[in-house]
Amino acid sequence: MIKETDVVGRECRFAVYVPPAEHGQPDWHLVKEQVHLKDGKIVPNVRFLKDFSRDFYVTRKGMQNHQSKKESEKLEHLIKTNTTQSMMDIKMGKALGQGWIQDTRKLKESPYLYGADIMSTAIIKKMYQDKYPTLASYYSLAVFDVETDVVEGHEKIIMASLTMMDKVFCAVDKSFVAGYTDVHNRVMNLADKYIGDVIKQRNIKIEFVIVESEIDIVRDVFAKAHQWQPDFVAIWNIDFDIGTKVLDACKRAAVDPKDIFSDPKVPVENRFFKYKQGLKQKVTASGVVTPIKPAAQWHVVTCPSSFYLIDAMCVYRQIRTGKQEETSYALDAILTKENIKNKLKFEEVANHTGIKWHQEMQSKHKLEYIIYNIFDCICVEMLDEKTYDLRATMPMFSGYSDFSYFNSQPRRLVDKLHYFYLEKGEVIGTTAGNLKEDMDSESLDLSGWIINLDATLIMDNGLCNIEENANLPSRAHVFAGDKLR
Repeated sequence: MIKETDVVGRECRFAVYVPPAEHGQPDWHLVKEQVHLKDGKIVPNVRFLKDFSRDFYVTRKGMQNHQSKKESEKLEHLIKTNTTQSMMDIKMGKALGQGWIQDTRKLKESPYLYGADIMSTAIIKKMYQDKYPTLASYYSLAVFDVETDVVEGHEKIIMASLTMMDKVFCAVDKSFVAGYTDVHNRVMNLADKYIGDVIKQRNIKIEFVIVESEIDIVRDVFAKAHQWQPDFVAIWNIDFDIGTKVLDACKRAAVDPKDIFSDPKVPVENRFFKYKQGLKQKVTASGVVTPIKPAAQWHVVTCPSSFYLIDAMCVYRQIRTGKQEETSYALDAILTKENIKNKLKFEEVANHTGIKWHQEMQSKHKLEYIIYNIFDCICVEMLDEKTYDLRATMPMFSGYSDFSYFNSQPRRLVDKLHYFYLEKGEVIGTTAGNLKEDMDSESLDLSGWIINLDATLIMDNGLCNIEENANLPSRAHVFAGDKLR
């Protein structure tokens, strides 16, 4: 129990909106904090904010005289409305005089709606940063990995590990080690044999359990994650481990994943789990469909928990956007590139690769395979300790924007512009679902249009539109010309 008198300040790692179970009930936001204490310690904490209110703005009636959206509007031309997240759509409709509309995207097409794009989770994080501007610590990280059957044909989870600094938890299905004796001691001896140097260096304590079924593997591992409360639980290729294998295990066992992943303190009626798979293909303007590589996809898990599930592979690529693409984003390839100790190799199966390697290990070297699974997690930790991708870089680039939008630089910029405009006494406009206007119609034929520009426009005579220095020419021009094709 944290005593408030011992608290120096609080960092918000992330916030999750928890909608009411039924209409009329309060809504909540779960906030993951790192609490700074007077003795220098930093401890994780989960806080619940009841009926948190946020603002949006609507143009005053006398000013509603334009049809196109404005980039921003002055505060004195707007009416501010305060609302909880659960009541926002209703209040937006009422403020715009449109009543309740089922498709709220239609509301955002109004040219008179402002400040409604920013998420409540971003507003909460910004409030924390404003209150405790000097607090900054590294994010804590745990890593999760599963191994699935490739021998019997059922493809179920046979083991999973969770590692976090000096802690390792590994759960294995009893059917996988059936017939083996003294499994616990033999696994510990093999760990010392193959990764003893890493165990000693990191002062690792391994907790190893044998469970009844694959759903017990998932349940026990994430019960440990709830206990450890890392800021991130990272997975290398989350679409396989969580999006496919874990959710399949839950379905087979008729278990709702919300009860595994939601923080135990969240009431049962308020728990939820959403997995949003990232786009796997894109369509060019000419109609050509091209696949999106797994590392370029952005999968999002939303769940009220003390940890945020994140794909470390996608984060690695996203942070390095603009640099040359890697030939492979497989974990072994990235570990090699970053000069990190590679995934475990075993002489007995040195002549095998790919699926055949896994089949040989699962058939003939089962206990060694457990060490392989554990070390896969530790490797991702070691990688992040070198790159600082999750411990520092991603949170820094995200600012107060929700992590779900980390792959969208425009979204993060708009969040920043929201507060930039407020400081100027203005509010940023709200983006519509349909950005086309009448003059953007495909039926408008622009072929043959030619604009002859005055030769003086070639000169360095950009507009003086920098507010802080009214006499400084910029590179912004009113006109632009292009040759006729």
